[in-house]
Amino acid sequence: MTEIAGHSLVPVDPALRITLLPGEVTVPAPLEPAIAAAWTAAQRRAGGRLFNGRVFSVEQVTPSRITGRLVEYRLAVAGFSDPVLAAALAVRPLSVCGVLRTPDGIVFGRRTTQATYEAGLWQMPPAGSVDAGAVRGDVVDAIAALRGELAEELGLPWSSITLCRPFALVVHAASGVHDLGCLLESPAGFAEIATAAAATGGSREYQELRAVPAVELAGFVAANRAAMVPAAPLFLAALEQIAAHSGP
Repeated sequence: MTEIAGHSLVPVDPALRITLLPGEVTVPAPLEPAIAAAWTAAQRRAGGRLFNGRVFSVEQVTPSRITGRLVEYRLAVAGFSDPVLAAALAVRPLSVCGVLRTPDGIVFGRRTTQATYEAGLWQMPPAGSVDAGAVRGDVVDAIAALRGELAEELGLPWSSITLCRPFALVVHAASGVHDLGCLLESPAGFAEIATAAAATGGSREYQELRAVPAVELAGFVAANRAAMVPAAPLFLAALEQIAAHSGP
């Protein structure tokens, strides 16, 4: 499986480097009214919680390297709302997505209906945008962004993670979104994770959390395919291929 509903899978090296290019992205003035309207609508749905910071936008991808520039978040939001606008802006936001494997199974969360992107769908937390806070000189530390999402969404310290390995990129042609998948492993049980998430406000991000054991994974994905972000089954398929090629 390498494509679902306009989302395509690109394998990446575990030692993937992400580099910030110099310069700014220029926004054509005629697009400003549409951008402003999309931002206003998104703010209304989110109850005014959105912040127009800067996020990383992808320009070139190889298995070992991603390059791009920082852009205003409002441009990414505008692209979410309209594929034509996304193409005109040529903004390709990078997100980082953990596939969290625990003794009780892989963790899934159902996004709230107020989410700016893919609202109400099941995905695998932690996940979030790679923003200016991940920039270290000309290097973009996507794992630092993932650490922040782990604490914010699930209330877990990075010390609870025993493995973190980038393995694939899922690209959505219409919106330009690039999701970087990272396999995470943790000895924490689901009860501990759910308690930590509730204590740190994870319910703002997800309506529901659950851990799906390996033997139930195919059935869960099949039953919830229509209510699941397309990146999730693509990431799981990529991990199956990696495991098959690795051998016993």
